[in-house]
Amino acid sequence: MLAYKVNLSHASDRSAYRCKLDSVTPKVDTEDLLDTQGVADILRLAHRNTVSQYQRRYSDMPKPVFDLGPGRVKLWLRPEIERWAGELASSRGRTRPRRRVSA
Repeated sequence: MLAYKVNLSHASDRSAYRCKLDSVTPKVDTEDLLDTQGVADILRLAHRNTVSQYQRRYSDMPKPVFDLGPGRVKLWLRPEIERWAGELASSRGRTRPRRRVSA
């Protein structure tokens, strides 16, 4: 479902209203929102900080639907992360990269 922000104004002759559609925003069920820890849990990552590494490493990773900027709150949609995690696991056979072992 989409929510519309509408500006109403009178026509110059005041005979009718004109409508201007400013933006279209999807409605989100708040129970579907995940913070970084929630994303890490779904991806089975040991640390939530690894989510930012995944964002850089995987260009197809879903983008946050809410992002207050660097070092601040980011929220993702659970269905998008779950779908992507399934694709990642099936295409790579794992949900997280192998550890690098030093010789």
